[in-house]
Amino acid sequence: MICIIAMIVFGILGIFSAKYRIIAKEAFNCVFKKITFRKCDTGLDTRLKSEITGKLLRFNQKLGKTVYKYFEVFSWIFLILILVTFFFIGKGIYFYALYGNCNGPNSNQFCIFDPLGTNKPQNVTEGSVCQVPTQNAVSKILTPPPIGELQSGAYIGNPNAKVVVIEFGCYSCHYTKEAEATVKKVLKKYNNQILFVYKDFPLSITHATALPAAEAAHCALDQGKYWEYRDYLFANQQQQLKDDLIGYAKSLDLNTTQFSECLNSGKYAPIINETYNEGLDSGITVTPTFFINNETIVGAKDYNEFQKIIKKELGIHWWQFWK
Repeated sequence: MICIIAMIVFGILGIFSAKYRIIAKEAFNCVFKKITFRKCDTGLDTRLKSEITGKLLRFNQKLGKTVYKYFEVFSWIFLILILVTFFFIGKGIYFYALYGNCNGPNSNQFCIFDPLGTNKPQNVTEGSVCQVPTQNAVSKILTPPPIGELQSGAYIGNPNAKVVVIEFGCYSCHYTKEAEATVKKVLKKYNNQILFVYKDFPLSITHATALPAAEAAHCALDQGKYWEYRDYLFANQQQQLKDDLIGYAKSLDLNTTQFSECLNSGKYAPIINETYNEGLDSGITVTPTFFINNETIVGAKDYNEFQKIIKKELGIHWWQFWK
């Protein structure tokens, strides 16, 4: 039994020091002979027993004699503890690969693989959505919409990606803003592996500035600053009046004359109305709503919810935890 323990312990120590590799190799040979029903003639088990009990005798004679007498029992106990330790380490790695933490889904306990807690679930409330008036939240079967024609600068990621993430959001919806941190984290992690498309779903009945804000984002797209302008809209969600929208354009060094003309013309209102109706046809009643291929996430959910679906759609298995 001591040879099995020695094989494990010195095998690990041998990674860092060559002197332990000799003992690990000898222990492996001893274990191999025993499992093939041959006698271990290296004397390693006797040497280790003598060395361990000898040191204990120098420290405490009574303890040393007890260990010597019940050495096989103590060896079994120690081996069981090692196997239990490896089991929990493996379980932690499995959970970390699958859920982003060591302790299972939605756990906020400490994880040795994530000491800073970057993957801990966010405090997301159950009602983390803005709802279309007169509609029950998630009252219909949700069906993914068509991607539509990709306009340069209005999407992020790989147009030929295996995984397509479509968000229906409202710039005046607090929960769309709340989900933005998760969206950015997803894009940072899977930028070249997914295609992310944002579709406007302005809740104009309850948010008077929702439609003008969406139009303003499209006007910023005309000058190649769609995503930068989008950040301004979320960062200043309580200030989305016309003067504010023009002020953000100025802060981004856009041509404010061109921007104002675009905003005043209302030329993008039909396009935004089209994506709104597209959302209704898909069964959307709340923002934000995400489609990840044929999977759906409703509300400002945790990053792990997105990661779990994206990994599945990309064909990344649980043991590929580095991906």
